[in-house]
Amino acid sequence: MPFICPLCNGLAAMTATCPDCGYVLENAGKKEDYAGPYSPYGSADQYTSAISVRIPSGCEHVVQCPHCHEAYIYHVNAWQAP
Repeated sequence: MPFICPLCNGLAAMTATCPDCGYVLENAGKKEDYAGPYSPYGSADQYTSAISVRIPSGCEHVVQCPHCHEAYIYHVNAWQAP
């Protein structure tokens, strides 16, 4: 059975709150998108193997607080597709 991320697929809304101020965090996309093959900090070969490995238990997203502008890595538990 395949696993899907509810945030990536628009099946759930972000409900996590900022640990500093309590505002609801905003989803800024998958963490792997920030270190993709065109990242200025490394070659494409460096990231290909890391990106192709998928963890069935979830997906990591970069989230940011709209109030205090802090960014965090947020682990989203994957759903099992029927």
